[in-house]
Amino acid sequence: MTINCKTPSANLLIASRAMPKAIPVLFIAFTAIISFIIHATAPSPSIKADTETAISVNVMQVDKGAFTPSYTAYGTVIAKNTLTLTAQVDGQLSYLANNLIEGGILNIGDSAFQQDPADLQAVLSQRQAEVEIASAQLALELGEQRIAEKDYQMMLNDFNENQWSLNLELLLRKPQLSQAKAQLNIAHNSMNIAARDLKRSQWSSDKHYAVESRTVSQGDYLVKGDEIAKLIEINQLRVPIYLPREVASRVTTGQAISLYQPDTKRTVKAYVSHIFPMLDSKIQLQKVFAEYQADLKDPTSLIIGDFVEARFLFTPIENTLNVPLSAIDNHNIWLVSANNTLKRKPITILSQDQSSAVIHNVIADDEQLIISKMHSPQAGLNVRVVGGV
Repeated sequence: MTINCKTPSANLLIASRAMPKAIPVLFIAFTAIISFIIHATAPSPSIKADTETAISVNVMQVDKGAFTPSYTAYGTVIAKNTLTLTAQVDGQLSYLANNLIEGGILNIGDSAFQQDPADLQAVLSQRQAEVEIASAQLALELGEQRIAEKDYQMMLNDFNENQWSLNLELLLRKPQLSQAKAQLNIAHNSMNIAARDLKRSQWSSDKHYAVESRTVSQGDYLVKGDEIAKLIEINQLRVPIYLPREVASRVTTGQAISLYQPDTKRTVKAYVSHIFPMLDSKIQLQKVFAEYQADLKDPTSLIIGDFVEARFLFTPIENTLNVPLSAIDNHNIWLVSANNTLKRKPITILSQDQSSAVIHNVIADDEQLIISKMHSPQAGLNVRVVGGV
């Protein structure tokens, strides 16, 4: 009988050979245990209801009212009337006003110039004498008329009218009477012309004028038509203003406007006097004219050459809203409906500046205007009002 007896050293050798095969098995088992523990001790997620998220918005209270459309344009003040002063008769310039010089002012009633009246007065006296002579000739002829009428009546008694041919026009001196009357008429006309020439030899201002230039001096001999001076009326002023055709079509003759001068900070009232019915070929704008009566006693009153800002006001539009530009999204506005949902409405912009716009009122009493910006808003989404103005 054979006895299998192993020594301790042999047992250790067998164990060392089996250990490498057991390590992977132990590692896998350890990993599985750790995973189970982590999964078993992990927190469970709370269960929530699937609800829709509401959009937070800011709203603004807007009040409806009337909007008065306006338009602002610009222009330069010019004179309404100018006058070229010329000699109306021949004669020496005997008087020239001190103010009749460039930059001078002629007020109503101021005498501007006078030509030597001696020759013209002599002509007038001669024409007056001719009238007296013609009047005397007519009186004499009227006396001859009465004598001729008496002679004619005597001839009718002495002779039978059927026995001879009689020219009554010559017998009663009708041609002589017509001639005397014509001579008197000619004399009167000549006298009136002489009186008119004497009056035209001098001139007094009938308006308020500024002297633009003067071309003669006292002592010059003037022939009818010679230029004396150029005058500009300074109290009747006008402003040509260019407007787009759509704006000009709403302007009416007589419409009141305001003119603002930026240098003097002065605003005055004017009115539209004329609307030119053509477009300017270069700028395609329509010209209208405003007129203004200057106050010559006011140093800040408008003067010729002033650059002014003209403001036109038109018929008010009722039921409008003034909304901030932040509330406008591509010609639409967003509202909070009575059900606290988003609602979009199209708008018509009547006027706009850098911060706000005037629109026709499209908001119902139970709706609120949203002024905050939203990312990809859609009608019908739930909203929550978090702030208001």
